[in-house]
Amino acid sequence: MAELLERSGNKVKFKVVVPAAKVSEAFTGVMNALSKQVRIDGFRPGKAPKSVIERRVGADFVKTEVAQFLIQNNYSDAVKELELTPVDANVTPGAVSEGTDFEFTVDIDNYPQVTLPNWEAFTLEAAPVTVGTEDLEKALEELRQSRAVYEQVERPTESEDMVNVEILEGEDTGKTYPVYIDRAEAGVRDALLGKVVTDEVEVKVSENTETDEATLLKVKILDIKAKNIPALDEEFVKSFGMEDVTTLETFKERVQRDLEMQAEQKTRTDKRDEFVKKLGDGATVEVPAIMIERRREAMEQDLGRDLEQQGITLDAYKQYLGAEGKLEEFVKDLETGALTRVRNDLALEQLAESLGTKLEENEWRASLENYARNSRVSVAGLLKALGNEGVENFRVIATRDKALEQALAKLG
Repeated sequence: MAELLERSGNKVKFKVVVPAAKVSEAFTGVMNALSKQVRIDGFRPGKAPKSVIERRVGADFVKTEVAQFLIQNNYSDAVKELELTPVDANVTPGAVSEGTDFEFTVDIDNYPQVTLPNWEAFTLEAAPVTVGTEDLEKALEELRQSRAVYEQVERPTESEDMVNVEILEGEDTGKTYPVYIDRAEAGVRDALLGKVVTDEVEVKVSENTETDEATLLKVKILDIKAKNIPALDEEFVKSFGMEDVTTLETFKERVQRDLEMQAEQKTRTDKRDEFVKKLGDGATVEVPAIMIERRREAMEQDLGRDLEQQGITLDAYKQYLGAEGKLEEFVKDLETGALTRVRNDLALEQLAESLGTKLEENEWRASLENYARNSRVSVAGLLKALGNEGVENFRVIATRDKALEQALAKLG
């Protein structure tokens, strides 16, 4: 039997009383299990007297096992009976004795209640993203640049060249590096411009972008390669190997359509982001600290994985921030970001509940397939990787996304 003792916001305290009969059954069950597990000389497994087993493992151990068994078997029923959804719980067991009632109290952070603002009155100010002539020209130029090749030349270096240099001093002596002059920092660019093969040059390499600290490094120019950008013509179009695009005009039309699709997606994303921010900021909700902490830890883990791909550990990154006097700001931003994300998620979940949003089977399948495709795994592989809890979490996310689209459709 569960009894609510205290309730203040998300903080809830309740008591569970387990009848003496069930306590006795638990003692019997624990002792039977121990008799099969504990080896007692002179007795076959499961045949040693209860008193002998209790002396071997200790009476306190038996009582602890019984208490844990009773808590595990009555906690969930108590939560359902009191209609609670804990996000964190602290259980305090009472004394346990055979033949008497057993009590335990539970302090929980309950899943928060959310009151949404009048979102149907929202006015979304995100302007539609448009595609103009300049955007098309910029995209075409970027495509040309992406197909550029570097060819060796016999002349002094120019602003768009790539040069290979050899380090002549220090711990990296003998190592060679390519330097793209148009992307190099000013000290490197200025030192290399106008030089020829075999020239030895001192380049100024910045140590800190926020100060004037720099190191002079002596290098030797090994070769010079000019950037050869293809002309925007039929041959350039053919290099993309698209069967349905063979002329310059149709190529431009394809690029234009792609830009317009990207613009439409950007417009939708901007509206989604604006709506979610207004919904989260306007929601009335008391967010449990544990939910913020868990999200902060998840964000930190995501950052750690991203840093590892760059060959940097999270600890090393934090040490760098500490040395730069930025660690406190980093921690604060992480906390703020975690709170914002949790508030937004809670608001979207309440939105889905308010709208009665349900995923149809084909929508659920499409969400899984899309996620699997982006993750470059099969649906079966994705489900296995997520596990039961992960799948349910993903279903919640997919439902929230559908509710968001429904709300945006209502706003027009």
